[in-house]
Amino acid sequence: MKFSLKSLLAAALAVGAVASQAAIVAIDSASFVANAGQITFSEAAMGALNPTITAAQYGGTGTAPTVSFGSWFMGQTRGVVGTDCAAGTAVGGCVTGSPTGPLALDLDNVLAGGAFVATDTNHSASPVLSGSPFLNGSIAMLFSTLQAGVSFDGGFFNAIGSTRITAYGSDGSVLGSILNTATGIQTLLLGTSDGTAQIAGLLISLVAPEDAGFTIDNVRFGALAQTSTSSSTSSSGSTSSSSSTSSSSTSSGSTGSTSSSGTSNPIPEPTSMALVGLALLTLALARRRTLKPTR
Repeated sequence: MKFSLKSLLAAALAVGAVASQAAIVAIDSASFVANAGQITFSEAAMGALNPTITAAQYGGTGTAPTVSFGSWFMGQTRGVVGTDCAAGTAVGGCVTGSPTGPLALDLDNVLAGGAFVATDTNHSASPVLSGSPFLNGSIAMLFSTLQAGVSFDGGFFNAIGSTRITAYGSDGSVLGSILNTATGIQTLLLGTSDGTAQIAGLLISLVAPEDAGFTIDNVRFGALAQTSTSSSTSSSGSTSSSSSTSSSSTSSGSTGSTSSSGTSNPIPEPTSMALVGLALLTLALARRRTLKPTR
């Protein structure tokens, strides 16, 4: 009986752990509550390779992190164009592999080249960050504290869906990804579907041909507003529209029904129901053991 009870409790904990991981969704500016300060890359010298920028340097407050930059994370490497990325993708922007935990930048791989502060006349007058080679290299960001929402300006994009932003947890697990949905300079905003702080780092890489390449600027961090309507994109690049509320949306994508007053009525999730069932079964078995007559 002890073994059975322990097994049931372990199963319940495992289900709870899976349910606790949020998905990543694209959010709009109205749903993003930005903290003070933003990284403009004027905090580092022109040409600085793989810079680390502290919250104090960019005026970040609250949960604003120190941010370290590179090309990709440990466990990843340059991908093969035509296999890992679409034919015609710039070699330097194609990345393959899954990060190992704990999430850490790979700054020793000679293929990486690194991310560096540069000037991009097609992006802005201020300094920007580019991967290697210039405009056509991937960029990785590592945060000192977990984040719920991240925003930055990316581009100049010539093709929609050419650039993927993948979010990772602190153990290197993939939380999800979004693609650029516009040409030119686009403000890309993403966050966790339930508004919890789970993002430990981002990888910005090319997955299709992009003639203009890209750089990034104006990196901000913050929380998600209580209610948001957004499009979520999986790592495979498929997109689906969803209406999410931080108090009722979950990584499983289940949503509550909406009443005429506009309030959300959450529908119990399969994972939550499983936990309740396991708990009731555990209590029943424990009671049966207690009431069993002694001989």
